[in-house]
Amino acid sequence: RDDDCGLLLRQGVARPAAEVAEAVLALDGAGHGAEARALLGAFVRVRTPQETAGIAGGDEGHRILPQLLAAAREVSVEREWDLVHALRVAGVPGV
Repeated sequence: RDDDCGLLLRQGVARPAAEVAEAVLALDGAGHGAEARALLGAFVRVRTPQETAGIAGGDEGHRILPQLLAAAREVSVEREWDLVHALRVAGVPGV
């Protein structure tokens, strides 16, 4: 149901960035790419670019970085630029 999905997304984006990154990678690995993109998109919309950059800071950051940038681009060009800047400041490789 749509209401349940909205509630799950709101609860998901409230989790720490590392947990969201884990969930996105697990969803994607299990063949649930659409759900992974929805979670990342919601996270990008409600968190600051600095908080969002934390998703790409872990050991698996290189795997999630393209998806993260795509999610920010879907929000707006400005959000993507802000995220790129935050990633560079955080020292995330590959940006």
